[in-house]
This record gives sequence, C-alpha cells and structure tokens, in this order.
Amino acid sequence: MRRRAYLLRVLGLYTLAILFYATPGLLYAAEVPPGLALAALAGIGAVLYLTMVQVALRLHDVDLRAWWWLVMLLPGVSYVLGAGLQFVQGTVGPNRFGPDPKRPHLLPALPLQAPESEPATEA
Repeated sequence: MRRRAYLLRVLGLYTLAILFYATPGLLYAAEVPPGLALAALAGIGAVLYLTMVQVALRLHDVDLRAWWWLVMLLPGVSYVLGAGLQFVQGTVGPNRFGPDPKRPHLLPALPLQAPESEPATEA
C-alpha cells in the first residue's frame, strides 16, 4: 500500500471513529439509549479492525510482518511507528508479501550464481 493511500484511509477511519464516538452524545444530552450506545461501540470496533488491516498492509509494503502492529499498543512508541509508516518508502520491487504496488512492472531480482570452476587436471 502506498503512503498516500495509507494516510488517506487512516485519516478517513479516524474521522469515522470520531463520528461514532461523538454522535450519541450530540443527539442525546441527558441519556443515550442503549441500542445507540451499542451501535456506536460496534462502529468503533469495526473502525479499529479496519485500521489494524490498513496498518498490516502498510507493514507488508515495508517488508515487515503484520505482528509489528502489536508494538503500536505501547504508549509513545505508537506515535513514532504510526508517523514512521507514513514517511518511510516501501520496498522497491517485490518483497516476500507480493509485488510492489508503486512499481508493479518490476520483476524479482534473480539470484546470482557463481560460475562453476573447471576441474583441476594433474599433469
């Protein structure tokens, strides 16, 4: 996933999370009905899941395993990693998770093989 697509998708998901969080309080000043509160909680949970998917896709683009998103649960580290994912360029060419989304025409590099040596003959 490219940096711009990641940034725009995550910003959109954060906007949805804020809307899910703020809407019940704005609509009902005194007490929020339980059905609306559960719907808002389900919406926030869905946004959290979709955000984790976007982070996993971006981590794959920089050739890291998706388990690295667990590091984002640490306070302070999450800000650095979250900002870093937006500014670090992805792997050039295909990596172990698939082709480069920015340059799909690049082929994987062929491994170099050492030339076979001639067997030594005794004179």
